[in-house]
Amino acid sequence: MLVSAASTSRPHARVRTLARVCAAALVLAAVLVAVPAHAAVYDPLNVISYDTWRASSAMSVADVQAFLDTLSGPLKSYECTDTVTSATPARRSAASIIWRSAQIWNINPKVILATLQKEQSLLTVSNSANEARLIKAMGCGVYGIDPITGHTKNRFPGFASQIYNGANKLSTYEITYGWYAGKPKAVTAHRQVEATRAVGAAVETYAKTVSYTTYIVPLNACTFALYTYTPYYPQKLFWDIYTRYFGDPQTPGRMVPVYRFRNTRNGTYYYTASEAKRYTLIRTARSTWAFEGCAFTVDTSATANVTPLYQLYNTRTHRYAYTISTMLRDSLLKTRPKQWRFDRVVCYVAREMGDTAPVYKLEKKATHAIVLTSSAALKASLTTGRSARYSYRGIAFRLDSLEATVPVGPTP
Repeated sequence: MLVSAASTSRPHARVRTLARVCAAALVLAAVLVAVPAHAAVYDPLNVISYDTWRASSAMSVADVQAFLDTLSGPLKSYECTDTVTSATPARRSAASIIWRSAQIWNINPKVILATLQKEQSLLTVSNSANEARLIKAMGCGVYGIDPITGHTKNRFPGFASQIYNGANKLSTYEITYGWYAGKPKAVTAHRQVEATRAVGAAVETYAKTVSYTTYIVPLNACTFALYTYTPYYPQKLFWDIYTRYFGDPQTPGRMVPVYRFRNTRNGTYYYTASEAKRYTLIRTARSTWAFEGCAFTVDTSATANVTPLYQLYNTRTHRYAYTISTMLRDSLLKTRPKQWRFDRVVCYVAREMGDTAPVYKLEKKATHAIVLTSSAALKASLTTGRSARYSYRGIAFRLDSLEATVPVGPTP
């Protein structure tokens, strides 16, 4: 990620930097390193935060479709007649049904997607024998054996009905079962005990898994809902799936990750806050763009994060530049309109001091490439000593957040 040094407060520095940016020999390469991210930690009594659980706007229909497109499961191309998410029946894609159900029941689409994988492996299963999985996609109302047919009972057969009713159950358990802080929940757990068995004339000792009922006290309503939906302790599989695809489930919905990709051919960096773009690059451009995870996280509720971070593209060098300076953006587009193209606003960051965290600007001495980092330790290691390859050029911008640490993103 590159933010031009022209955003510095010194006028003479602006002139020098603008000349550097416009020079053909300038290498636009930078890395933004966030405040050290905490590792996602599993807590069986607090599997996912309530904010994350209720973040129904966390993914658009396009995001869901792009996510499904990256995986081997059948849902990327699956369609069916949807008679449950609206009064008017219609032929809809799996992505549309998932998104519509999430909006109706105010639940994060990522929760539905993780449940689809947990219950029927529908994100990754091969295309064989999928119909049996699709009709019980969420595992909702699927229990016991029908004495007449000999098949598993299914109160909500069909993909659309499973998604809609599964989202309904997950969303409303806290009300249906009257959850309150400190309410105990009966669950089935497993442990291994030592047992013996006869092997010919000898007796062999082996480890035997036994099931037993125990009581737990979930720390929030959504963890209570998970254990009510599937009453087995612990809910580690759901957590593993969610963390693998979407990052730390404790991340509040207002914390939007900005992902970093590195171009393996020219060394430039590309940043995006779009889930659809992330999934699309991973699927279609893996040989060119290496996914490097969550670069930093923007708190969309923070009042100081109102300054646009602009993305510019150099059509000659095929490199990206990033700046919060409207003067630099307009100058490049005006003086070199055939060379520079304005792409988009990546996200909104902060200018003001207050309690905001600085993102430092470092300049590589050999190439004048601009490196951004919010790590004071990294800044010191790269700019200290006679052999240092970088010079410190001030603060590029700041990030405002109510979070003490930056939540971990999806695994690259």
